[in-house]
Amino acid sequence: MFTRMSRILAVTAVAAAAGASWAGIANAAPKASSASVTDYWEQTTSTVSLSSTGGTETPIMTLSLPKGNWVLHADQTMVNFGPSDYAGCSIGDTANDNLNTHRTMVGNPAASGAQGPAALVTVLSETAAVSLTAKTTVTITCEHDTSNGATPYIDANADLWAHRSSNLVITQLP
Repeated sequence: MFTRMSRILAVTAVAAAAGASWAGIANAAPKASSASVTDYWEQTTSTVSLSSTGGTETPIMTLSLPKGNWVLHADQTMVNFGPSDYAGCSIGDTANDNLNTHRTMVGNPAASGAQGPAALVTVLSETAAVSLTAKTTVTITCEHDTSNGATPYIDANADLWAHRSSNLVITQLP
C-alpha cells in the first residue's frame, strides 16, 4: 500500500523515466515502478506531557523499520508555561539511543525557578541517517533538565518520517 508521499515519488520516478513533461506528471496515475521507494511517516494526534522530574526522558513516538539504509527526520513543538528550563528531543534507535539531539530553553522566564530567557513555545527538529542490519525500532524522546516546576509538553502533530535510501553514504566529521 502506497502512502501519499510514496505515490508522488513513484509517479515522479515513472514520469521522469518516460521523459514526461511536468504537465504529464500532474495528471499521471500512480503506477508500479521498478524502483523500490519506501517511506514511513507517523504523527501524534494529541499532546504528550513530559515528566515533571528533570532529566527523565519521555518517549513521544516509535516507529518500527525493516533493515536498510534510512534517512530519519522528526519535528516537535514544545510548549512550557511553567518556569523556563533547558529542554530537548532526541532521535534514536535500538542500538543508539541518541543519533541526533536538539536542545533549547523553553518556558516562562519570569516564573520562580526559571533558568533563563526563553519563549513559551519552540520547534525542535532532528535528522539522522542509519544503516540497519535488522528490523529496528526508532524512538523520539524528549526531556527537560531540572525539577523546577516546569510543565513542558509536546503539542499534537509531532511527526517522524523515515525514507529508505538505496545509495546512502554516511560520514561523520571529527
